Amino acid sequence: MDEKHLILEQYRIYNEMKERFIDRSFMVNRFFMILAAIFLFSLIFAKMFTPHQYFLLLGLEIFGIASCIMWISNQDAYASIIKIKYNSVIEKLEEDLPKAPNRDEYRELTDRRSKKRIILVKDIQKWFAILLMFVFLANTLVDIANAIFAHFVNM
Repeated sequence: MDEKHLILEQYRIYNEMKERFIDRSFMVNRFFMILAAIFLFSLIFAKMFTPHQYFLLLGLEIFGIASCIMWISNQDAYASIIKIKYNSVIEKLEEDLPKAPNRDEYRELTDRRSKKRIILVKDIQKWFAILLMFVFLANTLVDIANAIFAHFVNM
């Protein structure tokens, strides 16, 4: 095998690894989405059937906030690894190839993004996680206020 074929083979392998890594990141995001949904629906049911169980509500809310924070952190970690580990290596490999499809694709995405024509799925998932975290946080503050108010009323 000559050097061009070796570079092309490395390029192909790195692209496949990057795609598998992206798929794995979507699976992990799906896990956190389901986990946060479970906490949210559990919180809704707990508020419907046991509204004065403040420790139960607080526990569900804290676990909901924690899962959202882990979800956001996970998204940032995967995005960093994809940018650093895969894109930079693939771009270096593309320097020795006649065409640079990865670099062209990235340039096209950034051009479209700067023109606000598309919104990437990653951004939507991150904003959804942030919004859900604020829902859990608002519920936590309301339940703490209700618990304090109930304590003073019962005195």
